[in-house]
Amino acid sequence: MIFACFRVILIFFSVACLILSCFAITGSYKNENYLTSTYLINFHLDGLDLRQIISTSVGSGSNKIKKRAQDTEATATATATPTTTTGGLQLPSQVNSWIGVATSYINQPGFSSEVAGLATSLGTSIPSSISIPASISLPSGISLPSDLSIPTDASDLTAAIADVLNNVSPQELGIADVYSTSFWGYCRGEKVGNGSEPFNNSLGHWIDKNFDNSNVNYTWCSPPKAGFFFDPLEIFKQEMNRTIDDISVDTQSQQINQLSQQYKTELKLLIDNLSALDLNLPGNLQNDLTLLNNLTTASFALMLITAALSFISIVVQLMACCISPDNCCLSFLNFMFQVLIFLASIIAAGLVTGCYVFVRRKVNDDLGEFGIKSFLSINFYAFAFSAAAAALLVVIFSLLGHCCGMFGSGKRRYRTVQQAPAYEHSSYEEK
Repeated sequence: MIFACFRVILIFFSVACLILSCFAITGSYKNENYLTSTYLINFHLDGLDLRQIISTSVGSGSNKIKKRAQDTEATATATATPTTTTGGLQLPSQVNSWIGVATSYINQPGFSSEVAGLATSLGTSIPSSISIPASISLPSGISLPSDLSIPTDASDLTAAIADVLNNVSPQELGIADVYSTSFWGYCRGEKVGNGSEPFNNSLGHWIDKNFDNSNVNYTWCSPPKAGFFFDPLEIFKQEMNRTIDDISVDTQSQQINQLSQQYKTELKLLIDNLSALDLNLPGNLQNDLTLLNNLTTASFALMLITAALSFISIVVQLMACCISPDNCCLSFLNFMFQVLIFLASIIAAGLVTGCYVFVRRKVNDDLGEFGIKSFLSINFYAFAFSAAAAALLVVIFSLLGHCCGMFGSGKRRYRTVQQAPAYEHSSYEEK
């Protein structure tokens, strides 16, 4: 009876370890209410001030800015030369010098006679003089947006980026209230209800700074990808590219349709020139992203190992109920197998917890004044450590069972000791 109870206890906690590990692994795999609350960490951005996070002098003085300016200037020259003066599109200054050189060459002595001789041989005629207009007008019916201008140097780029950061709110750029990250990707969320007193920021928008994490509705999740690399810069660029392309993924991103073409152009410049050095992340957090993601991947792998080994352990315990081999070597190997499951689960939980406690502390200590707050998921860490606790209980009960001899065959052999017959003293005395 005791033998069966120990086996049932081991199977129960092994099943618990398997289920809890799977719950921790599959959190935020897709946009479902029972999954999105199981994340590694989330960030509340409903009070975000982009001017504090992104430098308005993005990439100033860098080779990338100079190359971008040169490429933009060449593109503007190639595309805007025949259509320049109406619509607000400005030609580069070099074009005027080119026109001047061409005009002086045409006006040189002998040029007209050479052209006239060539025209006579071809049976055509040309005007006696040729003049090149200082500006070229667009054909009727064709116009460029009045608010479109292409920056051609670093100062213009800085001014364009500052314009979009100073005059467009994060909500108008399609940035969600809350972002969460998990093993598989990231999710967008919005806060439900507003019970705290809001404040009015410099952009004139009423924002809740209470950072209540108890009532968040996640509205969209990125396609799942194993080994997801959490990079704030790349996530920001993905969100902004959707804004430029007018791609609305949820109700929060519907305001992007109201963004003018001028701001979209400036936003494109911001995305093209933004680098990790331009983000004011706390401490060395940007430099630690590779280490952070490597540890997260290791934790994910260990949790997968925990789930797989727990399943194998359940099968072994079920077989042991029928076989119960009375073999010391097999019993020892089974015990070491259970210890391995516990070590994998506790190391996985410890790694991921240490990483994101560090991130949360950095963000909350250094970015709170910028309108950002981060929280850890109660569900995920409860699942992770509960799985480790279940694995520990399997080890403890298995150890107790082996020490008490509960996992043997149950066939105990006893030597029968017969009591020697008592001497019949009375009969001896009678003789």
